[in-house]
Amino acid sequence: MCLISQKRLSDCIFGTSRPLTGLSVIESLTSFPAALLLIGPTLLLLLAVTPGGIAERHPRTMGQLIQVVGLVSLTSSLVAALITGFAEEAAPSTLVVFGSHVGHFPLALSARADSLSFTLMTLISLLAAIIARYSTSYLAGEATQGSFFRSLAFTVSAFMLVVIAGNMLMFVLAIGLTGSGLNRLLTHYRDRLPAQMVAHKKLLFSRMADASLLVAAVLIAVSEGTSSFETLAETAAQGDLDWQLHLAAWLIVAYAVFKSGQFPFHGWLLQVMEAPTPVSALLHAGIVYSGAIIVMRTHELLLADGYALVALALVGLMTAAIASLAMLTQTAIKSSLAWSTAGQLGFMLLELGLGLFVLAVLHLIAHSLYKAHAFLSSGSMVDILRVPGTKAKKPVTLLVWAAAVMVSAVITFAMAALWGITPATEPSLVAIGTIVTVAVSQLLLAGWSGAALTVRLVVASLVVTGVYFGLHTVFSLIFSGTLNPIPHEVSAGHYLLLVLIAAVFLGLSFFQCVLTSQPAAPWLQRVYVHLHNGLYTDLPVERLVYRVWPARFRDLPGRRGRLRS
Repeated sequence: MCLISQKRLSDCIFGTSRPLTGLSVIESLTSFPAALLLIGPTLLLLLAVTPGGIAERHPRTMGQLIQVVGLVSLTSSLVAALITGFAEEAAPSTLVVFGSHVGHFPLALSARADSLSFTLMTLISLLAAIIARYSTSYLAGEATQGSFFRSLAFTVSAFMLVVIAGNMLMFVLAIGLTGSGLNRLLTHYRDRLPAQMVAHKKLLFSRMADASLLVAAVLIAVSEGTSSFETLAETAAQGDLDWQLHLAAWLIVAYAVFKSGQFPFHGWLLQVMEAPTPVSALLHAGIVYSGAIIVMRTHELLLADGYALVALALVGLMTAAIASLAMLTQTAIKSSLAWSTAGQLGFMLLELGLGLFVLAVLHLIAHSLYKAHAFLSSGSMVDILRVPGTKAKKPVTLLVWAAAVMVSAVITFAMAALWGITPATEPSLVAIGTIVTVAVSQLLLAGWSGAALTVRLVVASLVVTGVYFGLHTVFSLIFSGTLNPIPHEVSAGHYLLLVLIAAVFLGLSFFQCVLTSQPAAPWLQRVYVHLHNGLYTDLPVERLVYRVWPARFRDLPGRRGRLRS
């Protein structure tokens, strides 16, 4: 590992003891690729502090500048990745930009350059450019478009610092700034009471999560004398954790649960739909992953603790199961997408809880790109729904479902074996293979009309599973130096958890494919109503929120004072 401390940023990039020749600059950049990752957030911060009058007079220019900076940041991230990849020692590096990791008060802010930073920074830079371009036309003509772009630049800049943070202090500070910027974006339309109410509710959960992470950072600093992720990983590798580190592990899991909108704290994630569509895309395709990111950054500590990851997996499994069912009952497009995000985040935390950190990164990238497209194209769904539907399909019987699952299982596990992945080498395939089997069976049943499954759908299933397990193998190689590999041996208790996960996803598939395709029984209609309302769990949580922290909305026309539930 390469750790640079007690140097100014300019010294770290260019050096101090020799003239700035072209060769010396290239060598310095090769040694410190983390500096390249700071270009994007720095330029966006400069845009964020643009005087309001200028931004309001030239909103289109502001949007275009954010697009340009996003592309510049994407390019610099790719260049940093190439420099690191071609270096003789392609090891992650940490660049201290302020303070120091040593001393009685290790108050350092650092950026980390590794494969995870390069990947996430490239993703966020691309999203920033796309969202800024969409917002240029989406908000065209609005008087506050300039201020929107200032808030967007600030929020994206802060979140970029989150994904490249090299220590806990940097992460806590950056995610706090991200939350403040996001709150301004969520309340962009200040005359909308629902937007103000949900932003208030979301802010409370964010601050609870931030407080948990701050306490965890303090505990780690007290125990280790530093909050560096690198030092924390080295300590966790020794396996002897003190009580501060055990408590910090549980607080990090609590942060992930709150920030990811996991059941029963999911209400705010479903209700933040009064904000402009680009804000929904930014939240659901980027910022909401901060919980997963901090778990990846501290995964060595969580593995050393052990039990915290099991709790994370169980919470993720419960959320994924409930959200996948509730999503089917929603009539509003954005509500369905929000339940989908909650379910996918639950699935992602389930992967992290099982120690499948590499697969969680793959899931994060795929879901982020899909969700950004889904939100930014949600307006066209109205036209799609107006198209006359096709002829109703015949109900899926138990026999047909079982046959589809069996065929899917053969395809899935055979394709995994072709890539050298078997339950003997990766026991987690018991659960992951079952989940992929369920997904493939959905694809096969999509073409069911009472006749045999078509060859075309089988071929499509072979392609899908082949691509997935191919990416599974590629990502394992790319992140081998940053994230722990997929476990090759697990305990008996871990096998029980894998079997439970497989049973839950098979049950969900049966419910969605067989029961919902049959004539609606009275009990099924009652279940439908309960699921449509999210099992009513958000109502007591919302009442508690307003009792703990009563809301004031002074910017709303005609409304003054305190909102009472």
